Amino acid sequence: MCHLGYKIKISGLVQGVGFRPLVFELALKFKFFGEVRNDGFGVEIILACTHKQCEEFIKALKDKLPPLARIDKLEFVKTSIQNYTNFSITPSLCNAKSTPMLSDFALCKECKKEFFDEKNPRFLYPFITCTHCGPRFSIIKSLPYDRANTTMADFMMCKFCKSEYEEPSNRRFHAQPISCPKCKISVFLKNQKGEILAQDKKAFILCAKLLQEGKILAIKGMGGFHLMCDALNEESLKTLRLRKNRPHKPFALMCKDLQSAKELAFIDESEAALLGGVLAPIVILKAKKKLPLIAPDVDSLGIMLAYTPLHLLLFEYFKGVLVATSANLSGESIIKDELNLCQKLDGVFDFYLDYDREILNASDDSIAYVIKGETMFLRTSRGLNPFYLEGKFDKKGSFLALGAELKNEFVIFYENKLLISPYIGDLKSVDVYERFFKLLEFFKQNYDLNFDAVLCDKHPHFSYVKDFKKPIKISHHYAHFCAAYFEYEEKFAKDEKALAFICDGTGYGEDAKIWGGEVFIGNLKKYKRIAHFENFTLINSDIKNIQNLALSLIWHYNLEEEAKEFLAKIPKIKLENLKKIYSHSSLQTSSLGRIIDAFGSIVFGLEKSSYEAQVGLMCEALYDKNLNFSYELFVEKDQIAFKNLILGALQDEKSKAVTGLFNALANFIIDFSKDYDLKVLLSGGVFQNKTLLEILKAKNFDFFVPLKYPCNDSSIALGQMVHFLKKE
Repeated sequence: MCHLGYKIKISGLVQGVGFRPLVFELALKFKFFGEVRNDGFGVEIILACTHKQCEEFIKALKDKLPPLARIDKLEFVKTSIQNYTNFSITPSLCNAKSTPMLSDFALCKECKKEFFDEKNPRFLYPFITCTHCGPRFSIIKSLPYDRANTTMADFMMCKFCKSEYEEPSNRRFHAQPISCPKCKISVFLKNQKGEILAQDKKAFILCAKLLQEGKILAIKGMGGFHLMCDALNEESLKTLRLRKNRPHKPFALMCKDLQSAKELAFIDESEAALLGGVLAPIVILKAKKKLPLIAPDVDSLGIMLAYTPLHLLLFEYFKGVLVATSANLSGESIIKDELNLCQKLDGVFDFYLDYDREILNASDDSIAYVIKGETMFLRTSRGLNPFYLEGKFDKKGSFLALGAELKNEFVIFYENKLLISPYIGDLKSVDVYERFFKLLEFFKQNYDLNFDAVLCDKHPHFSYVKDFKKPIKISHHYAHFCAAYFEYEEKFAKDEKALAFICDGTGYGEDAKIWGGEVFIGNLKKYKRIAHFENFTLINSDIKNIQNLALSLIWHYNLEEEAKEFLAKIPKIKLENLKKIYSHSSLQTSSLGRIIDAFGSIVFGLEKSSYEAQVGLMCEALYDKNLNFSYELFVEKDQIAFKNLILGALQDEKSKAVTGLFNALANFIIDFSKDYDLKVLLSGGVFQNKTLLEILKAKNFDFFVPLKYPCNDSSIALGQMVHFLKKE
C-alpha cells in the first residue's frame, strides 16, 4: 500500500562526511519514517511527512550540517511512498561515477578531545579519525569510497571499530579510515639505510630526542613527507638550508598549538580560526621578531598547527617548534613513499618516520593569509581540493582545461559539474609532469570520462599540451580575468562588463609578446585590452637573473648616468656583452612582476632571485605606512610609463623607494578606475601581495580580488573552462 510523502534530492559534499547519520538522527527526533541512501549524485531522502514538516526537517538539516558537508543543490517533491514502519539507512543506489572525492582534513575537535583522554580506547593513538576529519583523497584507490577501495583495505577492523563503523548514530559510521590500537597502523623510525630503530610509541620518543639533538628527519604526514628540524636550533637550520640547497626561501613552521604560534607571530581572531579549523593550512602571519634563518629578509612567517594526531603525538615528546617543509627536490612534487624518499633525498635527512599505510595520492599543504577578516588562498590542496562545484551551464559534454605550466591545477567539466584538481606544481619538472598525467588518468578512469574538448594556454611551447589533439587555445591573462569574474559572478548583472587589472610575471600575449601588466574591460564571453605597462626589451628569458631585468630598464629609459653606482658593481666586460645581447634581443614584455623584480634588484642589490615573490616579500618588510610618499605612473597612448619607479629605485633609500612603489601602484589603480563606471577586478600573482591590497582597502577603494580560487596561475584552468562554457 502506498502513501504520500516527500523525496529530497541533495547534491554537494554529502557522502563520507557523516551526512546520513545526521539525517537518521533528525528523522528519529522528528519521529519520521522513511529512508536515506547515497546515490550517484549525492543523497536521497524519503520521508513520510507533510509539506510543512518536510520544510522544517530541511531547515534543521541545514542548521546542523556536519563540518565537512556542503549542500550545492537541494530539491524536494511530493511523491507516492511505501508504508514505512521505521527510518533506516539503506544501501546505496550505486552509480559512483558522479560522486565527489573529498580532500584530506585536519583532526576534528571531537577526535582531538578523545586523543588526549586517558580513558578513551584511542588515547594518544596517532591515527584517530571519524567522518568529520582525517584522510580521504590521499588513500582512495577508486570509487565508490568504501574501505575496500582505499589503502585501508589491508587493515582488518577489530570488533570495537566495526561496532562503531556499523552504528548509524555513531560519528564513525562508515568512516573508512577507522582504526584503533587493537587494529593499528604501525609507525617506524628508520635510519638512512631503512633499518628500523624503534616502533610506535618508542619511535616517537626517539624521534623527538633526535630532533632535540639537532638532527633532520623526514616525517610522513597525511599527504607526503615533511623535512623537519628544531626551528630554534641554528645549526640544524643552516644544515637543512645547505643540504636542500635553499639559501633564502622561508621555511614553513609547525606549532603544537595556538599558544605556541602566538609566541612567534601576531595572530588575530580570524587568523586563529583559520589555523585551528578543519582546513588547517599554512597561514602567512606577521612575525613578532626577525628570524633570519627561518625567513631571511622578510617580516612574515608561514605557520601551521599540528593538524594530524601523528603530529600531536610527536609534540607530546618534542617541546618546541618544528620546521615543516615539503620533502622533495627543488621544483618536484612532495614525496609520498619510502623508496623515492631514500633515493631522491639521500643525504638530506638523517632519519625518517614512516608508517605502514600507503599514501596513494600526494597532497601539498594549502597556503593562505587573512586580509581584513577575509581568507585569501594562495595554494589550494590539502583540505580544499579536489573541489567540486555544481554549475548552471548550457553546454553538454565532458571537457578538460589543462591550465598553466606553472602552479598547475587542471579543471574537468562533467554532468554540469566543475572538478578542480589539487595543486600539482610546475610542469617544467619531469616528476611533476608525470604527476599531472597520473592524476588526470585517475579522474578519467573513476568518472569514465572521454573529453569532447580540451582547453589550453595560447603559449606555443607548453610540452604537456602536445599530448592532446587540437586543443582550444585561450589567452593566459584573459583566463586570469575569467577565473576572478567567475568567483564574483553573482555580483554582476548578466553579461555586465568589469574593469580588470591583471598583473603577474609571465604570460603569452595575443601579440606574441610576454604580457603581465594588463588592463582589460570584459566579461566571461569576451574582453578588450585597453592599456598595459610599457613594453620593454629583455636581455634573455632567464627571469631569475633579476639584475639583467634592471639593466634592461636602465637602458630602456637611458638612465646610465643615474645608475652609475649600480653599474659600477658589474664587471665592464660583462656589461658590454649584455648590452650587445640587449641590442639584438626581440623579447619584449609588459610584465609588472618583472618590473618589480628589476626594482628589487636595484634597491636590494640582488643579482638573482632565489625563489618566486622574493622581492615582493622583501618590499613588504620595508613598507612604511606612515610615510606619505608616492611615485607617479603615467598613461601615454594606452601604455603605462613607469620611468619614475626605476629612477626612485636608483636614487632613494630603501624604505622610501619601497613605499613609493606600493603607493604608486595603488594610486594608479584608483585614479585609472575613476574614468570608468565599472566594477573593478584585480588578479594575477602581483595581487597576492598583502601590503598592496591593504593600501587599496585603507583608501576605501572598492574592488574584487580572488579569495577562494588563487589569483596566481593555479586558477588559469578554471578561467579557461568558465570562458569556454559561457561563450556564445
